Amino acid sequence: MTRLYTIREVAQRTGLSTQLIRKWEERYDAVTPTRFPNGYRGYTKPDIEVLIWLKTKVDEGVPIGIAAKERKRTETAVEAVLAQPPFLAQPPETKAYRDMLIEYFLRLDQPGAQQFLDQMLALHHTNFVLMQVLEPALVELGERWKRGEVSEYQEHFGSHFVRERLLSMKNVYMAQSSSPLLVTACSPGERHELGILFLGYFALQTGLKIAYLGAAPSEKGIFECLEQQQPAAFAFSSSSRDLLEETAGFYRELDRGIERLALRTKVFIGGSAILEDSIMPGTRSVYLLSGTAQAAIAKMKRLLAD
Repeated sequence: MTRLYTIREVAQRTGLSTQLIRKWEERYDAVTPTRFPNGYRGYTKPDIEVLIWLKTKVDEGVPIGIAAKERKRTETAVEAVLAQPPFLAQPPETKAYRDMLIEYFLRLDQPGAQQFLDQMLALHHTNFVLMQVLEPALVELGERWKRGEVSEYQEHFGSHFVRERLLSMKNVYMAQSSSPLLVTACSPGERHELGILFLGYFALQTGLKIAYLGAAPSEKGIFECLEQQQPAAFAFSSSSRDLLEETAGFYRELDRGIERLALRTKVFIGGSAILEDSIMPGTRSVYLLSGTAQAAIAKMKRLLAD
């Protein structure tokens, strides 16, 4: 059954007041909630995503009336967009979506990329869009940059666009205060954030409480976090084998700190630098996890349950 959220839960997840949510519904037809038998409103996750999208537009300076109309136009334009080549030749799960999104990135077309992404989210499950469209599109864009086919600024534009959307989409989920704490960060010296942001998003879906420390965190800060917060786990991303080898000493020291404090904290490292699952040599609690962000989360959950 579809999970329905109360207006108070929606207010917590969107940052909007309950009064403003009702106003946007009544005046601008922003969303159409289901009614519980007692007359209270019930909202779906797509409703929450629409409200977050509208709030983002309003925060950018777009009047709510115009933003609501733009959203409606986007929804009604989906079929027209999909009727154009190359969508007739291939199903939506193919490379066609990724190619079109990359074209928006290459043209630095923020509004076009935004509208196209909203259209995909209106048609498909969020996880499909993230894993089958956004992530492969960024990988391909990065490969083109390495081959000299596109400029660095175009690759940076695409990465920044996806980063901002991931951060806003995380607001849809809110873990209970009693949930296990997973501290996420890039590996020390690592500045590629998208892998760990993908992982954090999927971790939220499983009920974990997430604290994100950002790119290139200081080793001192991580040790202080371990001692003061005593999280259930740390999750780091590493895109380079060389960088992973350079930081191996830090991870071994972190492992010794966990043992010294008699904690059950586990440390997980994922990303393109990890080719197979293993325990880092010389450690007891540092796990190298290969595969996608979703696959890594499933493995982390199993290890945390042990």
